[in-house]
Amino acid sequence: MAVGFASLTAPKALWSTNPVTVTFSGSAGTGSFGSVGEVVKCAPKVDNVVFHTAVSNPTKISLTVSPGGEATCGPAPDAVTVTGTCLVAAPNCKGTYTGTVSILEGYNTIPPSLAVTIVVT
Repeated sequence: MAVGFASLTAPKALWSTNPVTVTFSGSAGTGSFGSVGEVVKCAPKVDNVVFHTAVSNPTKISLTVSPGGEATCGPAPDAVTVTGTCLVAAPNCKGTYTGTVSILEGYNTIPPSLAVTIVVT
């Protein structure tokens, strides 16, 4: 029985919007970027979390989150900024990319991850 109840107390992430889309012009090439604000909460509260990002084409686009982590993720909403940045020249950066932002507590991922679509025009 204890195993069944353990899953009821596993931390969950609550994103204000999931999925999110970051859209920006890549006409300036390398360094062009776009950001979107997001709010995240965790229930129940967890301490010392970090945000981990992954993107579909890391040679062309980067995905970052600011701040990179939190001392406490709890029921109070925390604002974060999700940013996509071009890593290559303008013609090569244009396109649509997918990414994720995960919340890690040690080696454990707190579900669900934030799904991010990056559209570079």
